[in-house]
Amino acid sequence: MDLVNFGYNLLSIFVFILPAMVANGTPVIIHGLPPIDMGKKWRDGRRIFGDGKTWGGFLSGIIAGLIIGGIESLIVWHNILFDSLIASIGALLGDLTASFIKRRIGLERGAPAPLLDQLDFYIGALIFLYLFAGKVFNLYAELAFAVIIYALHRLTNYTAYKLKLKSVPW
Repeated sequence: MDLVNFGYNLLSIFVFILPAMVANGTPVIIHGLPPIDMGKKWRDGRRIFGDGKTWGGFLSGIIAGLIIGGIESLIVWHNILFDSLIASIGALLGDLTASFIKRRIGLERGAPAPLLDQLDFYIGALIFLYLFAGKVFNLYAELAFAVIIYALHRLTNYTAYKLKLKSVPW
């Protein structure tokens, strides 16, 4: 693969993942309403997701992802609202899956889970874009973008921690 195609693939991933990135970050700022798991516990006695995963955060994430998709649609002259919806839902479900996994292995809310914490939404968004929107990206570009996502996630979480929006810097 030549460098031009690689760059194009990275840019394509960015366009389709940006709504997912915004959807993933929005619940830190806009949350509320009841927890998604409604306080229920799994068969292991632990909460399914925990208090940090709320319907308000989930819905605000989807709306924020759609807004970004609408703005992108104006810029790229191509309607990507459906793709933005799919990526946003995938991102938030990826984050919920990571939360579920963390609870099952005994990690409490806010406990670090390297890579899982940073890439859960990205993997969820990619899976949903592939399954429901037929988007296929170059594997090397996906891996390269994963490194970018990891670094951005660390930076934004640290910033949110410093702004007292999060109680932990990861």
